[in-house]
Amino acid sequence: MSPVELLAPGGDPLAVKAAILAGADAVYLGVGECNARKRATNIRETELAGLCRIAHGRGCRIYLTLNILVFEPEVPELLRLLHHATEAGIDAVILQDWGLVHLVHELFPALEIHASTQLTTHNPGQLAFLKPWGIRQVNLSRELSLAETRELCAAAHEAGMRAEVFVHGAFCVSFSGQCYFSGLLHDNAANRGACVQPCRRACVSAEAPADGSVLPFNLKDNSLFATAGELVAAGVDACKIEGRIKGFEYVYAVVAAWRAQLDRIRAGNKPAQDDPRLAAVFNRGFSDNLFRGRPGKSSFAATSADASLHEVGSVAGYHADRRELALQPGGSLRPGVVVTI
Repeated sequence: MSPVELLAPGGDPLAVKAAILAGADAVYLGVGECNARKRATNIRETELAGLCRIAHGRGCRIYLTLNILVFEPEVPELLRLLHHATEAGIDAVILQDWGLVHLVHELFPALEIHASTQLTTHNPGQLAFLKPWGIRQVNLSRELSLAETRELCAAAHEAGMRAEVFVHGAFCVSFSGQCYFSGLLHDNAANRGACVQPCRRACVSAEAPADGSVLPFNLKDNSLFATAGELVAAGVDACKIEGRIKGFEYVYAVVAAWRAQLDRIRAGNKPAQDDPRLAAVFNRGFSDNLFRGRPGKSSFAATSADASLHEVGSVAGYHADRRELALQPGGSLRPGVVVTI
């Protein structure tokens, strides 16, 4: 069995280092704002070479995300950034824009190109279209079922490409790369890296509860942890974790859980059904309904709040001089608790 790559998010230098320490095989990151996560801290150009050296010293690869639609005036700056990034030691670049794919293929022939999830790859014909451009790894749409994933993995391998699948993190309510919700409502386009996630916001409805609001587009988070064995058997080459706007604690916990799971499978042991580390960090509840081919009401979360947080009480008072916070009982909190902060 070939090793399955564990691909982790690196939204800032601490997250990149956390991913490496937790056992990631590769980390994807953005430099500046030319990527699909402008809200992430991202990496400064001056930090990139050092992070590449740290990663390579521990057998980890670095992938640069340039996965936005590119306008003509931006091309010279992006080519300059690519030149700097290749000099810094990146191992691959993740692209969405076909013009940029053409330019990278022509001008940086030694640089490995990966197809972003923003390309919405969901049928074998698309894989045949990708092949002549020298694309080595393709992210399959996270909306696919197990049967569809298996079919596309086989097609990717036949075309000489590796198949990559998102296994943990946020879902988009639309097909990845095809959502104009944020752009139309708020002039912040997802394909320009500026999505403000209107799908997570409450809407007014006559059929809503007393407060008059519902969250009709708010999907639970993707979690394929319990189906990791099936993913490997289907031919998936890379398991990708979403989360470049998450902190290093989140990255470390999720990567460590998946590292243990993939190592367990590679050793021939039965996969674990769960790992408490996944629920202990930010999540909106979990679902594998799309992978199971059964989308429906249970795929949606009633709240966009962090499901890892639990009520312990309410604030009764604060004494600044003593740095004491007095809490009233609630949830699991014992009566009369005073916390020094």
